[in-house]
Amino acid sequence: MTNETVLIAGGYGVVGSQIARLLRERYPEIEILLGGRSPGQGKELAEELGRAAAVRLDLSRPNPLAGLERRPTIVLGAVNDIDDNLMLDAISAHIPYIDITRWTERMRGSILRAAMEDTSGAPVVFASSWMAATIGILVRDMAAGFRQVDRIEVGILYAAKDKSGPNSVEYMDRMALPFEVREEGREVMAYPFRKGIKTDFPGVGRFPLYRFDTPDQMTLPSITGARSVSARIGFDDRTSGPFLSFLVRSGLWGLISGERFRKLRHGLMYNPGEGGAHRVRIDIEGEGAHGPARESWIVTDSQGQTHLTATGAMIQLDRLLRQGTHQAGIQVAETVTDAETARRIMNEEGISVDRLAQMEDAA
Repeated sequence: MTNETVLIAGGYGVVGSQIARLLRERYPEIEILLGGRSPGQGKELAEELGRAAAVRLDLSRPNPLAGLERRPTIVLGAVNDIDDNLMLDAISAHIPYIDITRWTERMRGSILRAAMEDTSGAPVVFASSWMAATIGILVRDMAAGFRQVDRIEVGILYAAKDKSGPNSVEYMDRMALPFEVREEGREVMAYPFRKGIKTDFPGVGRFPLYRFDTPDQMTLPSITGARSVSARIGFDDRTSGPFLSFLVRSGLWGLISGERFRKLRHGLMYNPGEGGAHRVRIDIEGEGAHGPARESWIVTDSQGQTHLTATGAMIQLDRLLRQGTHQAGIQVAETVTDAETARRIMNEEGISVDRLAQMEDAA
Protein backbone atom coordinates (compact mmCIF):
# COMPACT_ATOMS: atom_id res chain seq x y z
CA MET A 1 0.00 0.00 0.00
CA THR A 2 2.97 2.33 0.51
CA ASN A 3 3.42 2.49 -3.28
CA GLU A 4 -0.13 3.65 -3.94
CA THR A 5 -0.69 6.99 -5.66
CA VAL A 6 -4.27 8.26 -5.80
CA LEU A 7 -5.21 10.91 -8.36
CA ILE A 8 -8.32 12.92 -7.46
CA ALA A 9 -9.64 14.79 -10.51
CA GLY A 10 -11.08 17.97 -9.08
CA GLY A 11 -9.00 17.33 -5.98
CA TYR A 12 -8.90 20.89 -4.70
CA GLY A 13 -12.60 21.61 -5.26
CA VAL A 14 -15.31 21.68 -2.58
CA VAL A 15 -15.84 17.91 -2.59
CA GLY A 16 -12.43 16.89 -3.85
CA SER A 17 -10.60 18.65 -1.03
CA GLN A 18 -12.73 16.86 1.54
CA ILE A 19 -12.00 13.53 -0.14
CA ALA A 20 -8.28 14.33 -0.06
CA ARG A 21 -8.38 15.15 3.66
CA LEU A 22 -10.32 11.98 4.49
CA LEU A 23 -7.89 9.94 2.41
CA ARG A 24 -4.87 11.47 4.13
CA GLU A 25 -6.38 10.88 7.57
CA ARG A 26 -7.00 7.20 6.86
CA TYR A 27 -3.96 6.50 4.70
CA PRO A 28 -1.08 8.74 5.84
CA GLU A 29 1.49 6.84 3.79
CA ILE A 30 0.07 7.10 0.26
CA GLU A 31 0.79 9.76 -2.36
CA ILE A 32 -2.08 12.06 -3.39
CA LEU A 33 -2.31 13.97 -6.66
CA LEU A 34 -4.80 16.84 -6.79
CA GLY A 35 -5.77 17.19 -10.44
CA GLY A 36 -7.28 20.23 -12.12
CA ARG A 37 -6.79 22.80 -14.86
CA SER A 38 -5.36 25.40 -12.44
CA PRO A 39 -2.95 23.46 -10.20
CA GLY A 40 -1.79 26.63 -8.50
CA GLN A 41 -5.13 26.70 -6.71
CA GLY A 42 -4.33 23.34 -5.13
CA LYS A 43 -0.81 24.13 -3.95
CA GLU A 44 -1.83 25.19 -0.44
CA LEU A 45 -3.94 22.06 0.08
CA ALA A 46 -1.11 19.86 -1.18
CA GLU A 47 1.25 21.44 1.35
CA GLU A 48 -1.31 20.94 4.11
CA LEU A 49 -1.76 17.25 3.24
CA GLY A 50 1.89 16.35 2.84
CA ARG A 51 3.03 13.64 0.40
CA ALA A 52 0.80 15.38 -2.13
CA ALA A 53 1.09 17.50 -5.26
CA ALA A 54 -1.26 19.65 -7.32
CA VAL A 55 -1.01 18.62 -10.99
CA ARG A 56 -2.45 19.94 -14.22
CA LEU A 57 -5.28 17.76 -15.53
CA ASP A 58 -7.57 18.81 -18.37
CA LEU A 59 -10.46 16.40 -18.89
CA SER A 60 -11.59 18.21 -22.03
CA ARG A 61 -8.58 16.73 -23.85
CA PRO A 62 -8.11 13.10 -24.90
CA ASN A 63 -5.62 11.13 -22.79
CA PRO A 64 -5.57 13.58 -19.85
CA LEU A 65 -3.25 11.26 -17.87
CA ALA A 66 -0.51 11.51 -20.48
CA GLY A 67 0.85 14.78 -19.11
CA LEU A 68 1.38 13.52 -15.56
CA GLU A 69 4.96 12.99 -14.41
CA ARG A 70 3.81 10.36 -11.91
CA ARG A 71 1.54 7.45 -12.88
CA PRO A 72 -1.38 7.07 -10.45
CA THR A 73 -2.40 3.63 -9.23
CA ILE A 74 -6.03 4.72 -8.63
CA VAL A 75 -7.99 7.50 -10.35
CA LEU A 76 -11.06 9.08 -8.75
CA GLY A 77 -13.24 11.49 -10.69
CA ALA A 78 -14.75 14.22 -8.49
CA VAL A 79 -15.44 16.54 -11.41
CA ASN A 80 -17.57 15.94 -14.50
CA ASP A 81 -15.81 13.76 -17.09
CA ILE A 82 -18.17 14.95 -19.82
CA ASP A 83 -16.52 13.18 -22.76
CA ASP A 84 -15.34 10.11 -20.80
CA ASN A 85 -11.73 11.09 -21.56
CA LEU A 86 -10.49 10.33 -18.06
CA MET A 87 -12.41 7.07 -17.85
CA LEU A 88 -11.15 5.84 -21.22
CA ASP A 89 -7.57 6.84 -20.44
CA ALA A 90 -7.67 4.97 -17.12
CA ILE A 91 -9.16 1.89 -18.80
CA SER A 92 -6.46 1.95 -21.50
CA ALA A 93 -3.73 2.22 -18.85
CA HIS A 94 -5.31 -0.52 -16.68
CA ILE A 95 -5.66 1.89 -13.75
CA PRO A 96 -8.60 1.41 -11.33
CA TYR A 97 -11.14 4.19 -11.93
CA ILE A 98 -13.91 5.50 -9.67
CA ASP A 99 -16.50 8.08 -10.72
CA ILE A 100 -18.93 9.93 -8.43
CA THR A 101 -20.28 12.56 -10.83
CA ARG A 102 -22.45 11.11 -13.59
CA TRP A 103 -26.19 11.68 -13.75
CA THR A 104 -28.40 8.83 -14.99
CA GLU A 105 -28.23 9.31 -18.75
CA ARG A 106 -24.49 9.91 -18.69
CA MET A 107 -23.88 6.99 -16.35
CA ARG A 108 -25.85 4.69 -18.62
CA GLY A 109 -23.96 5.92 -21.68
CA SER A 110 -20.58 5.66 -19.97
CA ILE A 111 -21.28 2.09 -18.86
CA LEU A 112 -22.09 1.18 -22.45
CA ARG A 113 -18.97 2.95 -23.67
CA ALA A 114 -16.79 1.21 -21.08
CA ALA A 115 -18.31 -2.11 -22.13
CA MET A 116 -16.84 -1.57 -25.60
CA GLU A 117 -13.33 -1.36 -24.11
CA ASP A 118 -11.10 -4.01 -22.58
CA THR A 119 -11.80 -3.60 -18.85
CA SER A 120 -10.06 -6.82 -17.84
CA GLY A 121 -7.06 -4.91 -16.48
CA ALA A 122 -8.70 -2.94 -13.66
CA PRO A 123 -12.04 -2.08 -12.05
CA VAL A 124 -14.21 0.69 -13.52
CA VAL A 125 -16.44 1.76 -10.62
CA PHE A 126 -19.58 3.85 -11.07
CA ALA A 127 -20.51 5.40 -7.70
CA SER A 128 -22.65 8.16 -9.15
CA SER A 129 -25.89 7.46 -7.31
CA TRP A 130 -26.96 9.89 -4.59
CA MET A 131 -24.01 11.08 -2.54
CA ALA A 132 -21.43 8.75 -4.09
CA ALA A 133 -23.71 5.72 -3.76
CA THR A 134 -23.95 5.88 0.05
CA ILE A 135 -27.74 5.77 -0.07
CA GLY A 136 -27.89 2.94 -2.61
CA ILE A 137 -25.50 0.83 -0.53
CA LEU A 138 -27.71 1.31 2.54
CA VAL A 139 -30.93 0.61 0.61
CA ARG A 140 -29.52 -2.63 -0.79
CA ASP A 141 -28.63 -3.73 2.74
CA MET A 142 -31.99 -2.70 4.19
CA ALA A 143 -33.95 -4.40 1.41
CA ALA A 144 -32.16 -7.70 2.05
CA GLY A 145 -34.50 -8.27 5.01
CA PHE A 146 -37.55 -8.40 2.74
CA ARG A 147 -38.73 -11.50 0.93
CA GLN A 148 -40.14 -9.21 -1.75
CA VAL A 149 -39.69 -5.47 -2.24
CA ASP A 150 -42.68 -3.64 -3.67
CA ARG A 151 -41.70 0.00 -3.29
CA ILE A 152 -38.64 2.05 -2.39
CA GLU A 153 -38.96 5.76 -1.71
CA VAL A 154 -35.85 7.92 -1.31
CA GLY A 155 -36.68 11.38 0.03
CA ILE A 156 -33.92 14.00 0.12
CA LEU A 157 -34.05 17.13 2.27
CA TYR A 158 -31.43 19.55 0.97
CA ALA A 159 -30.28 22.32 3.29
CA ALA A 160 -30.47 25.72 1.62
CA LYS A 161 -27.40 26.85 3.55
CA ASP A 162 -25.36 23.75 2.73
CA LYS A 163 -21.96 23.94 1.10
CA SER A 164 -21.87 22.91 -2.54
CA GLY A 165 -19.66 23.01 -5.59
CA PRO A 166 -20.69 24.13 -9.08
CA ASN A 167 -21.15 20.52 -10.22
CA SER A 168 -23.93 20.05 -7.68
CA VAL A 169 -26.33 22.12 -9.77
CA GLU A 170 -25.49 20.53 -13.13
CA TYR A 171 -28.55 18.29 -12.89
CA MET A 172 -30.72 21.41 -12.71
CA ASP A 173 -30.03 21.95 -16.42
CA ARG A 174 -32.03 18.75 -17.01
CA MET A 175 -34.75 19.62 -14.54
CA ALA A 176 -37.60 19.95 -17.04
CA LEU A 177 -36.74 16.74 -18.92
CA PRO A 178 -38.72 13.53 -18.32
CA PHE A 179 -36.80 10.45 -17.24
CA GLU A 180 -37.38 6.71 -17.02
CA VAL A 181 -38.36 5.01 -13.74
CA ARG A 182 -39.76 1.67 -12.62
CA GLU A 183 -43.42 1.74 -11.55
CA GLU A 184 -45.35 -1.42 -10.71
CA GLY A 185 -42.80 -3.51 -12.58
CA ARG A 186 -42.97 -1.40 -15.77
CA GLU A 187 -40.64 1.22 -17.23
CA VAL A 188 -42.50 4.53 -17.44
CA MET A 189 -41.60 8.19 -17.89
CA ALA A 190 -41.62 10.47 -14.85
CA TYR A 191 -41.78 14.27 -14.94
CA PRO A 192 -39.62 16.27 -12.50
CA PHE A 193 -40.80 18.97 -10.13
CA ARG A 194 -44.48 18.63 -10.86
CA LYS A 195 -46.64 17.78 -7.83
CA GLY A 196 -44.96 17.80 -4.41
CA ILE A 197 -45.59 15.10 -1.82
CA LYS A 198 -45.38 16.12 1.84
CA THR A 199 -42.82 13.98 3.66
CA ASP A 200 -42.05 13.94 7.37
CA PHE A 201 -38.52 14.33 8.68
CA PRO A 202 -38.91 13.77 12.45
CA GLY A 203 -37.56 16.60 14.53
CA VAL A 204 -37.39 18.92 11.54
CA GLY A 205 -40.87 18.99 10.01
CA ARG A 206 -42.85 18.11 6.88
CA PHE A 207 -41.63 19.32 3.53
CA PRO A 208 -42.85 19.00 -0.07
CA LEU A 209 -40.58 16.70 -2.07
CA TYR A 210 -40.53 16.53 -5.87
CA ARG A 211 -39.48 13.79 -8.26
CA PHE A 212 -36.15 14.26 -9.94
CA ASP A 213 -33.66 12.18 -11.88
CA THR A 214 -31.01 10.21 -9.99
CA PRO A 215 -29.11 7.03 -10.98
CA ASP A 216 -30.63 5.29 -7.92
CA GLN A 217 -33.86 4.93 -9.89
CA MET A 218 -31.90 3.01 -12.53
CA THR A 219 -29.78 0.81 -10.23
CA LEU A 220 -32.07 -0.05 -7.30
CA PRO A 221 -34.80 -1.91 -9.25
CA SER A 222 -32.28 -4.41 -10.60
CA ILE A 223 -30.34 -4.65 -7.33
CA THR A 224 -33.34 -5.16 -5.03
CA GLY A 225 -36.01 -6.45 -7.41
CA ALA A 226 -38.29 -3.58 -6.32
CA ARG A 227 -41.39 -3.12 -8.47
CA SER A 228 -41.33 0.66 -7.92
CA VAL A 229 -38.51 3.05 -7.05
CA SER A 230 -38.73 6.81 -6.72
CA ALA A 231 -36.42 9.60 -5.63
CA ARG A 232 -37.70 12.99 -4.51
CA ILE A 233 -35.98 16.15 -3.34
CA GLY A 234 -37.04 19.14 -1.28
CA PHE A 235 -35.42 22.08 0.48
CA ASP A 236 -35.50 23.07 4.12
CA ASP A 237 -36.17 26.74 3.37
CA ARG A 238 -39.72 25.78 2.21
CA THR A 239 -39.58 28.19 -0.73
CA SER A 240 -37.04 26.75 -3.17
CA GLY A 241 -39.03 23.59 -3.94
CA PRO A 242 -42.36 25.29 -4.73
CA PHE A 243 -40.50 27.99 -6.68
CA LEU A 244 -38.72 25.41 -8.85
CA SER A 245 -41.96 23.52 -9.33
CA PHE A 246 -43.65 26.73 -10.52
CA LEU A 247 -40.82 27.44 -12.97
CA VAL A 248 -41.07 23.95 -14.47
CA ARG A 249 -44.88 23.70 -14.55
CA SER A 250 -45.30 27.18 -16.02
CA GLY A 251 -42.79 26.49 -18.79
CA LEU A 252 -40.53 29.34 -17.67
CA TRP A 253 -37.65 26.96 -16.98
CA GLY A 254 -37.88 25.72 -20.55
CA LEU A 255 -37.72 29.30 -21.82
CA ILE A 256 -34.38 29.84 -20.07
CA SER A 257 -32.88 26.55 -21.20
CA GLY A 258 -29.77 26.36 -23.36
CA GLU A 259 -26.24 27.67 -23.02
CA ARG A 260 -27.31 31.31 -23.44
CA PHE A 261 -29.13 31.30 -20.10
CA ARG A 262 -26.83 28.91 -18.25
CA LYS A 263 -25.45 31.64 -16.00
CA LEU A 264 -28.97 32.81 -15.12
CA ARG A 265 -30.14 29.28 -14.23
CA HIS A 266 -27.14 28.61 -12.06
CA GLY A 267 -27.51 32.02 -10.45
CA LEU A 268 -31.03 31.07 -9.42
CA MET A 269 -29.97 27.73 -7.92
CA TYR A 270 -26.31 27.99 -6.91
CA ASN A 271 -26.20 29.92 -3.66
CA PRO A 272 -23.95 27.85 -1.38
CA GLY A 273 -23.81 28.59 2.32
CA GLU A 274 -21.42 27.79 5.13
CA GLY A 275 -22.99 24.43 5.93
CA GLY A 276 -26.19 22.65 6.85
CA ALA A 277 -27.32 19.13 7.70
CA HIS A 278 -28.16 16.80 4.82
CA ARG A 279 -31.02 14.37 5.43
CA VAL A 280 -32.30 11.42 3.43
CA ARG A 281 -35.39 9.42 4.30
CA ILE A 282 -35.61 5.83 3.05
CA ASP A 283 -38.95 3.97 3.02
CA ILE A 284 -39.23 0.36 1.89
CA GLU A 285 -42.49 -1.58 1.52
CA GLY A 286 -42.95 -5.23 0.66
CA GLU A 287 -43.29 -8.71 2.11
CA GLY A 288 -41.40 -9.51 5.28
CA ALA A 289 -40.95 -12.86 6.97
CA HIS A 290 -44.48 -12.77 8.38
CA GLY A 291 -46.48 -10.70 5.91
CA PRO A 292 -46.70 -7.10 4.63
CA ALA A 293 -43.93 -4.92 6.02
CA ARG A 294 -42.75 -1.33 5.91
CA GLU A 295 -39.50 0.03 7.31
CA SER A 296 -38.22 3.61 7.39
CA TRP A 297 -34.82 5.17 8.11
CA ILE A 298 -33.32 8.62 8.27
CA VAL A 299 -29.71 9.21 7.19
CA THR A 300 -28.29 12.45 8.61
CA ASP A 301 -24.96 14.08 7.92
CA SER A 302 -24.64 17.17 10.10
CA GLN A 303 -21.66 18.26 7.99
CA GLY A 304 -23.76 18.39 4.83
CA GLN A 305 -24.09 16.81 1.43
CA THR A 306 -20.51 17.46 0.32
CA HIS A 307 -19.20 15.59 3.35
CA LEU A 308 -21.58 12.68 2.69
CA THR A 309 -20.37 12.59 -0.91
CA ALA A 310 -16.73 12.71 0.19
CA THR A 311 -17.39 9.87 2.64
CA GLY A 312 -18.97 7.82 -0.15
CA ALA A 313 -15.90 8.38 -2.30
CA MET A 314 -13.68 7.41 0.64
CA ILE A 315 -15.66 4.17 1.05
CA GLN A 316 -14.86 3.25 -2.56
CA LEU A 317 -11.20 4.25 -2.25
CA ASP A 318 -10.94 2.24 0.96
CA ARG A 319 -12.46 -0.78 -0.79
CA LEU A 320 -9.89 -0.68 -3.60
CA LEU A 321 -6.94 0.17 -1.37
CA ARG A 322 -7.70 -2.74 0.96
CA GLN A 323 -8.41 -5.27 -1.78
CA GLY A 324 -4.81 -5.62 -2.85
CA THR A 325 -5.58 -7.57 -6.02
CA HIS A 326 -8.40 -5.70 -7.75
CA GLN A 327 -11.41 -7.43 -9.22
CA ALA A 328 -11.44 -6.02 -12.74
CA GLY A 329 -14.37 -5.01 -14.90
CA ILE A 330 -17.32 -2.64 -14.79
CA GLN A 331 -18.79 -2.27 -11.29
CA VAL A 332 -21.78 -0.42 -9.87
CA ALA A 333 -20.80 0.61 -6.35
CA GLU A 334 -24.09 -0.39 -4.74
CA THR A 335 -23.65 -4.00 -5.85
CA VAL A 336 -20.03 -4.60 -4.84
CA THR A 337 -19.58 -2.64 -1.60
CA ASP A 338 -19.71 -4.36 1.77
CA ALA A 339 -22.52 -2.60 3.63
CA GLU A 340 -21.07 -3.31 7.07
CA THR A 341 -17.80 -1.59 6.16
CA ALA A 342 -19.67 1.32 4.60
CA ARG A 343 -21.77 1.76 7.74
CA ARG A 344 -18.66 1.66 9.91
CA ILE A 345 -16.94 4.38 7.90
CA MET A 346 -20.09 6.50 7.87
CA ASN A 347 -20.42 6.10 11.63
CA GLU A 348 -16.78 7.10 12.12
CA GLU A 349 -17.53 10.24 10.11
CA GLY A 350 -20.48 11.14 12.34
CA ILE A 351 -23.15 10.14 9.80
CA SER A 352 -26.16 8.61 11.54
CA VAL A 353 -28.49 5.95 10.13
CA ASP A 354 -31.58 5.72 12.33
CA ARG A 355 -34.55 3.40 11.96
CA LEU A 356 -37.83 5.25 12.30
CA ALA A 357 -40.34 2.46 12.10
CA GLN A 358 -40.75 -1.24 11.63
CA MET A 359 -44.30 -2.31 10.96
CA GLU A 360 -44.93 -5.90 10.07
CA ASP A 361 -48.21 -7.77 10.35
CA ALA A 362 -48.10 -11.20 11.90
CA ALA A 363 -48.96 -14.00 9.52
